[in-house]
Amino acid sequence: MISLLLLVWAVAVAVAAPRAIAARSWSRAAPRIAVGLWLGALASATGAVLSAGLLVAVPPAALAAGLDGVVEACARALARLGAPNGTLAALALAATAVLAARLAISAVATLHAARRWRRHHLAALSPVARPGPAGGCTVVEHATPMVYCLPGRPGHVVVTRGALDALTPRQLEAVLRHERAHLRGRHHLLVAVAAAFHRALPGLPLARTAEDEIRRLVEHLADDRAGAQHGRHTVAAAIVRLADTTPGHALGAGGTAVDRVRRLLTPAPPRSTARGLLGASAVALLLMFPLVTAATAAGIAVHETTCSHSQTSARG
Repeated sequence: MISLLLLVWAVAVAVAAPRAIAARSWSRAAPRIAVGLWLGALASATGAVLSAGLLVAVPPAALAAGLDGVVEACARALARLGAPNGTLAALALAATAVLAARLAISAVATLHAARRWRRHHLAALSPVARPGPAGGCTVVEHATPMVYCLPGRPGHVVVTRGALDALTPRQLEAVLRHERAHLRGRHHLLVAVAAAFHRALPGLPLARTAEDEIRRLVEHLADDRAGAQHGRHTVAAAIVRLADTTPGHALGAGGTAVDRVRRLLTPAPPRSTARGLLGASAVALLLMFPLVTAATAAGIAVHETTCSHSQTSARG
């Protein structure tokens, strides 16, 4: 029953989260909360499925025996997977192992691909790059106006000659602030997590929508940091002058221009403590429900098994 409850929770989160978060006015006003909810929904849905599979595969007696009992039960279930009398536990454990492996492999592959692309891109820029007028940026002789950042150690902000010609000094300072906000906030890691889920679960609408939304929301986060120092209208004007394109695995000031300009030209909403607390509570619920439910079920199972063994020994 607990496994069924967890599966129902996973389906509910996968269906409800996109409808509750995507393109909502409150998510535009509070992008940090929205990012937390998207990542929390992904972790909650997959965590619930993994927990449900393990609870089906591992009997209470194995839980009572500790880690050795759990490992032995898993090995015994997998050994029966191809047998004529294969059990539900074997199928559940196999499905859980496959899902966990897909998530792990996808995470490693996504991070490796992004790091390799950035390394090759930097190597390609080296012959035509020179230090920029502002510290920490690199100028590339290219006519298309673009400003983007390449995360790493250290991170790089790339500015094309076309951008220097198109932007005023104040606008250039604003977009540089935008890119540094990406680097300091490690926004590329947030995007990578969402991309890894999507890569592992390409048929899950929640994963696809979460990646698209997080890519949009991290731009809002960086816009807010730049707008707080240089003015929202200055940031909006700079976005209009930049090309609405960003190469590969970079994060750029010109991406998703129309949505961002419309948002920046709207007065910034006042900060709401109540909204922040509500958002934090929702993220905590998403993360804790599968964990607490599985832990409670395991604790009850261990307690019942231990009490049963104690009663049997007493009667003996």
